[in-house]
Amino acid sequence: MSAKYPRSFHLPWSPGGTSDDKRMADVSGLLGVEIVITEKCDGSNLTYTRKSVFSRSHSGPPSHPSFDLAKATHARIAHLLSEGTSVFCEYCYAVHSIEYEALPGYSLVFGVRDDAQGLFWEWDMVVAQANDLGLPTVPVLFRGRVEEEGELEALTSALAREPSAFGGPREGVVVRVAGEFPDAAFQRCLAKWVRRGHVQTDEHWMHQEIRPQRLAAGPAGGPPP
Repeated sequence: MSAKYPRSFHLPWSPGGTSDDKRMADVSGLLGVEIVITEKCDGSNLTYTRKSVFSRSHSGPPSHPSFDLAKATHARIAHLLSEGTSVFCEYCYAVHSIEYEALPGYSLVFGVRDDAQGLFWEWDMVVAQANDLGLPTVPVLFRGRVEEEGELEALTSALAREPSAFGGPREGVVVRVAGEFPDAAFQRCLAKWVRRGHVQTDEHWMHQEIRPQRLAAGPAGGPPP
């Protein structure tokens, strides 16, 4: 069955986070293997399944008006999703803490899970699934191998401090193993770097006027799909 996206740990050197956040104590699972580093985008966690669309709670579809477009997207793609597959996205319709200049779309895919096996798909399959659905993925900033912890710290810290691929500041980065991994290995195979002082709660924007993020122009100057 569909499950919430697991809680991702901070890298030991991530400057952000609160007292409630957990940190990865051992980064060895990210060393000496192929990894993918992606931009951590400032939005809401969203899950698409064949039957429904969920935000953080899987008790039912999200009710906040900013998710109306996500429900319309689900109506368009649901028939393309296999039963027992969860597609995880960063949903960036509403401005939270960062105002972007040119998003490729509002549902940015960052993961796919085989719910029956409890297995997170390898990155190449995530990209293929996103392409099949006509959805963009989060930006890939690096793909390769890193052998030493100090090298990983320098690389993630440098990438995280660059501007966002969509304009504006970058919230941070996410490092994940490029290959597939089971639920039990999630906290060893994925971690994040978040900028200092970043506000991650939904409370500060959900009770304010909705300000849509700006989209990049699509073909012939129209909106992206």
